[in-house]
Amino acid sequence: MARAITPAELYVEIDEGRCPYILDVRNQDEYANWQIEGTKPVGMRNIPIWVAMEDSDTIAAEIPDDTVVVCAHGNGSGLLIEVLEDEGRPVRTLEGGTAAWAELLVPRPIEHLPAGMVGYQIARPAKACLSYLLGVPGGDCVVVDPARFAQPYIDLAAQHGMTITNVIDTHIHADHISGGPELAEKVGATYHVPLEDTAGGSVPWPNVPLGDGEIIDLGEVQVEALAIKMPGHTPGSVCVHIPGYLILTGDTVFVRGLGRPDLTGQASDLAAELFHTIHDRLAPLDRSTLVMPAHWTLMEEIGDDGMVQTTLAKIFESDLITEEDMERFIDEIVGTLPAAPDFYDTIRLVNAGQAATAEEIETLEIGKNQCAATTSI
Repeated sequence: MARAITPAELYVEIDEGRCPYILDVRNQDEYANWQIEGTKPVGMRNIPIWVAMEDSDTIAAEIPDDTVVVCAHGNGSGLLIEVLEDEGRPVRTLEGGTAAWAELLVPRPIEHLPAGMVGYQIARPAKACLSYLLGVPGGDCVVVDPARFAQPYIDLAAQHGMTITNVIDTHIHADHISGGPELAEKVGATYHVPLEDTAGGSVPWPNVPLGDGEIIDLGEVQVEALAIKMPGHTPGSVCVHIPGYLILTGDTVFVRGLGRPDLTGQASDLAAELFHTIHDRLAPLDRSTLVMPAHWTLMEEIGDDGMVQTTLAKIFESDLITEEDMERFIDEIVGTLPAAPDFYDTIRLVNAGQAATAEEIETLEIGKNQCAATTSI
């Protein structure tokens, strides 16, 4: 019987440097769109299943023991590994294939928080997306930029006896389907999304937009999550700030990049707003503040501890960020933009309330995010 490894187990192996090799047998177009990625590099090769079956003897001689064979849903890889094992090469199949990998969420504790508070940065490796849970054990918590799978956030809150009272989308996402409305409905929380990002300024579910400077009280410890309007990536982008500790920047500022301003068709105007946002809203804050974004682009943005974070001090060391000439800033940002995927417009509409089937959502979410305008900071 084929040996299987779960997505969570594979992530740990990659993280610990124990995964020997990945053989991806999806077709070349699917592989080109996105591949398995963890916190460390791993040897990988793409050979479509029909080619691999015909050339199994050669492949068996070239790959190491315990190679993980990956397909879309775990069916094709299960057939191939039996053939490879007949050739004398013990290998494993990824349980559920890349479809299961796409649902993997990996929480890591945030260390730099006020006394009495706990928090998690929750990575979704398949999309290079990050979401957050912050709260007070035994009290309330807030979830920021959740993926479309509600249960992991509910379970994580329950581990600390916390009640999810607020769910925040920092903006209308274009690269992935938000789980914010569903999560808020399931737990009876207040949902927040900037109405400036929505078509017509409305969404078909209960929503309380966060005003600039609005405070979310998380309970007896009186920890404050402060909303800061941060237009630039989108017209209504908002950040969540815990003064003196951290700022969740959504897609406005990444560890090594800035959010692309063209996803709503207003590239130059929003690039100018991004310039002012950075200099007017972030520059006055404590430079030791941790910056935690909603995405990463390069593996180099992941620290040795698996966290994706930097400080405002490091952000403002960049020549691009400190550029005083706004025209040059806009030219550089807009000039580096690759074309946005065609389906990003559809994802934005779904996140603003347009109906979509489960199959359509799975298709829309294929591929790593492309939300950065630059990775040079």
